[in-house]
Amino acid sequence: MSSNPSGPRSKRVSVEATATLVVDAKPQGPGARNRAVLTITDGPAAGRVVALGDIDVASLGRSEDCFIAIPDTSLSREHARIARVAGVFMFKDAKSTNGSFVNGDSAVEAIQLKDGDRIQLGANTTIRFSLVDAKEEEAMTKVYEATLRDALTGLYNRRHLEHQLDVEIASALRHGKQLSVAMLDIDHFKRVNDTHGHAAGDAVLQAFARTLSRLVRPEDLLARYGGEEFTLVLRDTDVLGAVTLANRLRTEIEATPIQFGDVTIRITSSSGVATLDECPEPDKATLMRIADERLYEAKQAGRNRVVGPTA
Repeated sequence: MSSNPSGPRSKRVSVEATATLVVDAKPQGPGARNRAVLTITDGPAAGRVVALGDIDVASLGRSEDCFIAIPDTSLSREHARIARVAGVFMFKDAKSTNGSFVNGDSAVEAIQLKDGDRIQLGANTTIRFSLVDAKEEEAMTKVYEATLRDALTGLYNRRHLEHQLDVEIASALRHGKQLSVAMLDIDHFKRVNDTHGHAAGDAVLQAFARTLSRLVRPEDLLARYGGEEFTLVLRDTDVLGAVTLANRLRTEIEATPIQFGDVTIRITSSSGVATLDECPEPDKATLMRIADERLYEAKQAGRNRVVGPTA
């Protein structure tokens, strides 16, 4: 699923899905370098971007209730805040345990951020503050998005899936929520390439991705895992719900012909479903291994089917 990047506080954005905070300053004319970019250079969320629009106050910390939730155990639940005041950006520690610093100076009192400043949160997370213009911000956002997306299908890629799955598992364990994963594979995909060519294979992958995207919830994370294999991460979903959805996807794929030039291609798919509750070790590796084993079972049993936990 996913990670896309109301009231006094805007929608929370997970830094596991983004590690660069973009905040707009007040407009000062075209080309003005009035957009603030925080690039996390060290720590568990190093290297990502989200535009925060007109947000005036952004909290940073390890709590999911923070505007920017950073999965760093050295951080307090709410560790620090960034506020935009009269077109400038102010940074202040939020009475954290391990402290916040700007260029080595303690941020117990508010400090005005300037282009190039270095922010340290706790023991592990380091952030570089920059001011950019609108075009630079747009370019940075596009570059960042490209690192998260599969170029052919437009879905999230395996790298983003594996980062975000760690966050989803931690959240499910912390809040006692259900979490399920479905691994989906196009049956006899090699036959499509061998019969119709690789361009047709690409068209099939794109159509498969569109069908899945149309049927999953916005809060679910859908990614291309590799080749003709895809992964769906389902928040707050038990095994029955996950198997039901996987079967709905399977039925829709089978019923949806794919047109490639003058050729109509029909495909089927197989799925393996696993839930966090059944894992002897509640971690990413175990959850994905069980789902992958069940996908293999579905293939061995004749394909075009879903295999989940046995009763």
